[in-house]
Amino acid sequence: MVDFTEFIKTFVILVAIIDPIGNIPVYISLTVNKADAEHESIIFKTSCASFALLAASFLIGKYIVAFFGIQMPAFKLIGGFFLVYIAFTMLTGNRVSLLLSEDEGLKDDIAIMPMTFPMFVGPGAISLVIIQSTEMVSWPAKLISILEFALIGVLIWVSLRLANRIFKFFGKRTIRLITQLMGLILGSMAIGLIADELKVLLPGLS
Repeated sequence: MVDFTEFIKTFVILVAIIDPIGNIPVYISLTVNKADAEHESIIFKTSCASFALLAASFLIGKYIVAFFGIQMPAFKLIGGFFLVYIAFTMLTGNRVSLLLSEDEGLKDDIAIMPMTFPMFVGPGAISLVIIQSTEMVSWPAKLISILEFALIGVLIWVSLRLANRIFKFFGKRTIRLITQLMGLILGSMAIGLIADELKVLLPGLS
């Protein structure tokens, strides 16, 4: 039987990591001199690439982890610490500087880098979906997860398509507050993940 509670929980964490509203100011700054046609192309490519990267990580990520001989509890633990780090950058407002490339030449084609990776689907999101893939063994559950990734792609498309309107409506301070709230949710859930995996790796703690 499919547990929809876990799907909702994972979806909320994933939205918090990707933070489509909080990344709007970054997108606006990267595309300030782009023509309308370029905006449409970037938005479409970023949305599709984000879905593809999430789905690929979900379907084959755990096999790559296993190939390198990494135990899943250890991977989950380091993934939890990384999520805490992402939450910290969201709370302190230091995330943007990590996303902007110093190579000006890359700004001509930004849909894949830095828009898709690492702005929306970075190591934190990839770690989360790999962890999720180890817990979803049935194909109905896997298909629901992939549908979640498609919905994430739609959310990214909507947020970028309406970026200027959202920015004008909320303002920079409100968007930062939303990002901080997302960071708080993400950090709380990441601490829970770390605690669970420490009990597995160190049974004496339980």
